[in-house]
Amino acid sequence: MKCIVCDNDIRIDTLKQLFAFNPLLLCSRCSQNLILKSVDVLYDNNEWIRFVIERLNQGDIVLIELFKKDLQKALSNKRAIHSKIKIFEAREDLPYPWLEILVDNIMKDMKVSKQDHLNTSTESVVITVEKKKNIDNQIAIVG
Repeated sequence: MKCIVCDNDIRIDTLKQLFAFNPLLLCSRCSQNLILKSVDVLYDNNEWIRFVIERLNQGDIVLIELFKKDLQKALSNKRAIHSKIKIFEAREDLPYPWLEILVDNIMKDMKVSKQDHLNTSTESVVITVEKKKNIDNQIAIVG
């Protein structure tokens, strides 16, 4: 297996990794940089995560898998499944709207259609790449 960020071989170091349901995505060097922070801001803002976001901004869509599990958990914790979801991408000139693709994949996995979360609540959840000031009820990839 190869790391999806640096393309180095992934070495299995623990029994947990050996028996993991899904294949590992990151090598041990890269996994040290994906530091979970909170429900509102998923990850610590560091040089490595900025590099990953820049690659996503350039169209390397396979990297959305890194954020999928944690964003899905954050959406569940905020009970955002039946809320209106607003998405703010990092930039407007992206080749692929990767944050929107990520949220759509999560909703599809949770078997919730866009129609369901657009019509069931007046409350909204904002999903952004970087935490925005003066916005309530948001989930940001980095703070």
